[in-house]
Amino acid sequence: MTDESGFQLKQGGPEVYELCWVRAQLAQSAEELVEAAGVARGDRVLDVGCGTGVVARAAATRSGAAANVTGTDVSAGMLEAAARFAAEAGLAEIAWLECDAASMPLPDDTFDVTLCQQGLQFMPDKPGAMAEMARVLKPGGRLALSVWKTQSPIGAAFATVLDRHFGAGTTAPWEMVYSLGNRDHLHDLADGAALRDAHVVFDVKFARYPDPEAFITGAIAGSPIAGTMAELPEAEHDRLIKEIVAELADCQDDGGLAVPAQCLTMTARK
Repeated sequence: MTDESGFQLKQGGPEVYELCWVRAQLAQSAEELVEAAGVARGDRVLDVGCGTGVVARAAATRSGAAANVTGTDVSAGMLEAAARFAAEAGLAEIAWLECDAASMPLPDDTFDVTLCQQGLQFMPDKPGAMAEMARVLKPGGRLALSVWKTQSPIGAAFATVLDRHFGAGTTAPWEMVYSLGNRDHLHDLADGAALRDAHVVFDVKFARYPDPEAFITGAIAGSPIAGTMAELPEAEHDRLIKEIVAELADCQDDGGLAVPAQCLTMTARK
């Protein structure tokens, strides 16, 4: 997650991100990404744009040793939280590195697997980041990354309510969330990094959370409009949260929120 994107969690913080998005969606998606990459016991794994480290933790469990895994991110705050969450999970030996994905101070041909969950679309230099992910792979090493394909119902609900309240175009910059949702674009990036056997799979990931209002409150706290929302009177803030939840009425079941999001997952080899 890059500073340029505006999606740093200035109000909610990494703890809210972990409780909200990781719990609802990204923990399960991390397991699926690690599975897609074929992470096996003994593999050395790099998690690029690691955020709070959910993919790194899943990879460490699969590889059999936390010391086999490194996570990188541009956000020192995210990395501090990632280290804390990993330690709490008994995975304190995961290494954490603050750096730009397009310029990683890591040696060539080091890792068996490189992973990037929902991060590449936020990186200013996407070809550079892809080239770096390929560079650090050993010959024959595997890459797996995921990106959102299209606007989810959550994004649509945010746009409907927040653009109506704050003005048309308020949420337009958020379209970067699915700016890489094109299969041909992903193949082009893989080709540019001299990766082979690139294969893109389309599927749907669900965000599931028992308390819809709590989830939307946390999601807003981690959005570019967090500061503006935080300045609203409490009654007005709560009213907007309820309006967003109402827009998601068709995405709830007896367990609470159940929102689908279209996803592209690409695997490739060096």
